[in-house]
Amino acid sequence: MNITTYSEKLARYGKKTITKAQLETLFSETGDEALFSIVDALQKDALLEPVHSARTNGNRIYPIYLKYRITLPSNSFGMEQEEISRLHPMLQNRGILRKKPAEYRRYRDALIMLDQYLFAEKAERIPISRKERSFEIFGEEKMLDDTTFCRMLEKIGLDKNRLAYYDTPEYCFNDFIPERKEKMTLLICENKDIWFNIRRRMFEDNASILFDTHIDGVVYGCGNQISQHNALTVYTDFMGGAQFSYLYWGDIDRAGLNIYLSLVKNNPGTDIKLFIPAYEEMLELARNTKIPDSADMRQLLGDYEKIYYNISSQNREFLKENILENKRIPQEIITYELLLLKMR
Repeated sequence: MNITTYSEKLARYGKKTITKAQLETLFSETGDEALFSIVDALQKDALLEPVHSARTNGNRIYPIYLKYRITLPSNSFGMEQEEISRLHPMLQNRGILRKKPAEYRRYRDALIMLDQYLFAEKAERIPISRKERSFEIFGEEKMLDDTTFCRMLEKIGLDKNRLAYYDTPEYCFNDFIPERKEKMTLLICENKDIWFNIRRRMFEDNASILFDTHIDGVVYGCGNQISQHNALTVYTDFMGGAQFSYLYWGDIDRAGLNIYLSLVKNNPGTDIKLFIPAYEEMLELARNTKIPDSADMRQLLGDYEKIYYNISSQNREFLKENILENKRIPQEIITYELLLLKMR
């Protein structure tokens, strides 16, 4: 048994106490015999101390207390304390990370990226959505969805106001069309944040030209829901009277392209095209960004060649590489700040 491995896991746990059930999860051990050996070794190294009032599991051969105090030696965080001392002053506010170096160790990679972001900050930020800011800072649009991480940032003083992001609200209706016309071009967005931002610009600023393309309204596709059989056809019929054409815009990954292919296949006779200027902009921005892997493990689906054909020659191979390597460029790479420049 390598006790170092278990002590490192215990150090990353980031709390002062731990229950038997939490130890089982942390060490991936559910049997009392194996867990007892680990706990006994950690106690001998003075890394765990039983909470006697919590009683034991009742096993006379392999007695394990139901709760322990984590007693890591203070010098076990020497490297972390040194790194914390070099962070941006905002991250050292109130001494939170110094008091909880285990939390720093747990979120070290994210905090280093946040440190770089704060040092590069030159002007007051325009508020953008949570996922957009998350991708901008961490290269991952869901990092700011981690409630434990966000609570720690709030204690430091880096709340949503300081980092200038907001949560997009849930809406009962999924479209915004400022003015009904006989002929209309509607933009379908896979994700809520970009839909909300475009809607915001159309509502607040009467903007209707996006990447030099005129749009009459914006529809929230809600991921795969828009691509269900006849879903867009039923929507079009319900609107009645007008002649509709659609532009589709989603994430650049296999899932996003598959949604578009399914959308076209499941709505024959409906005019649906990719919103190419937006994809071109995303690809250009992604060249200067570390692109995350996609969590979607599905295989390639359908004929992407028609999609590749519509992309400019300077971006076509870059797009192919990202799809073949199962990478993901989320729509959140286009922030509200960028929309202020690209939409009028």
